[in-house]
Amino acid sequence: MVRFLSGEWIEALDAAAQEASVPPEVRLTIQQVVADEGNGSAGDGGDSVHYHLVLADGRLRVHPGEAANPDVTLVQTRAVAAALSRGELNAQQALEAGRLKLRGDIGQLGRQAKALTAMQDVFAAVRADTEY
Repeated sequence: MVRFLSGEWIEALDAAAQEASVPPEVRLTIQQVVADEGNGSAGDGGDSVHYHLVLADGRLRVHPGEAANPDVTLVQTRAVAAALSRGELNAQQALEAGRLKLRGDIGQLGRQAKALTAMQDVFAAVRADTEY
């Protein structure tokens, strides 16, 4: 078991990501910002965990820390991130409820929706081995 949002969890995501097949024309960096509920809001400071997904050159990678120039940043609390990861909540529901915030080139997500949907189950084994 790996602990949700730990360094080992991010490494496990990256290992799973390397098995993904990404169309070579897709170029997208998605920054994840996950804040402790104690911060009052899911912002960039405090005890936030930052990691990012990079889709480029036919590959998917997951890296710890902040991306230099993310196309899109998703900001949420740990509770929301865990619910999204477990499949108890989807991104659209979280957005509509104001529990997930998006910054950056939101249109890029729409343009890459087909590639993102095709990779939906890439992290299934990591989810099954995650302690939330």
